[in-house]
Amino acid sequence: MLNADQWYPTPEGTGTTPPPLMHSWLTESGLLTARLRALCADQFRLEVLNQSGPDPDNATRRQIILCCGNKPCIYAETVIPAVTSAEFPWLSQLGDEPLGERLSSQPDVRRSPFRYRQLPITIVPVDVQTTAGYFWARSSDFHLAETALTVTEAFLPGIVSCENGKF
Repeated sequence: MLNADQWYPTPEGTGTTPPPLMHSWLTESGLLTARLRALCADQFRLEVLNQSGPDPDNATRRQIILCCGNKPCIYAETVIPAVTSAEFPWLSQLGDEPLGERLSSQPDVRRSPFRYRQLPITIVPVDVQTTAGYFWARSSDFHLAETALTVTEAFLPGIVSCENGKF
C-alpha cells in the first residue's frame, strides 16, 4: 500500500497523538471484528470491495469494509504474496468471512508488531464524511509457516458513531 519507511512503531511517532478512543482501536490486540461485533451485534457487516490478483508484484489484494449498520468503520487491505496463496489456497476463498477470525483458528500464526501512520483520505476507496484530511491506520504482518501476508487497517469516522451506539 505505502512504503515501509513511512510507518512508525507507535501512533505518537507520527508526530500527532490520537484521541483516546482512536488510540484504543489502533492498539487493540484482539480481533477488530470481535470488538466491532460486540458494539453493533446484528448490525455488523463485512463488505468485500475488491479481491484481485495477481498484481504486478505477483500478489493478491483483498479490500474490505467493516460496517456497523450503514456506517463504514474500518477499511482493510490485505496483500497476499503468491507464495502464501499457493501454500494456503483458502486465503483466496474467504468471500465475506473475516480474515482475522480465520487466521486465529490456524496453528502457528504469528503477528508482527503494529506499524502506525496517518493515511490521506484519498487512499480509502469508499465515500466517508470527514473534516480531517487523513485517517489513522495500522499495519502488521501475519506469518503462517514460512510465508506471510500484510494487513493494513484504516479507522474511519464511523467508528466513533459505532462506539456511541449511533449506527
